Amino acid sequence: MNSKIESVLYIRSANNYKKSLDLQRLAGEKYAKQNSMSLSIIEDAQSFGITPFNERAGLRWLILIKIVIVDSLIRISRDLNQVLSFGSLMEKHNAKLNVLDEADVYRS
Repeated sequence: MNSKIESVLYIRSANNYKKSLDLQRLAGEKYAKQNSMSLSIIEDAQSFGITPFNERAGLRWLILIKIVIVDSLIRISRDLNQVLSFGSLMEKHNAKLNVLDEADVYRS
């Protein structure tokens, strides 16, 4: 029996800006519906993009997930090294990261 959660939408806002969280939630829900996925949501409100991912409560849960959905890579981190480390961690745990904004080029 596999104890991993199928998919989760990870949303984050450093200033807990409701509109940003709502837009991320809507984009994730739309993606899940289009791809016939059930979806849980992990929200890391008031978590800054430069905060190390291992210090964010929500991100620590993501290794238990099969598919993690974010609207942009900056939801993981604004630090490229942290993004790469997170990607390695996901790969180690056989998880997949889906970035909704396909045009998203890493921005510092």
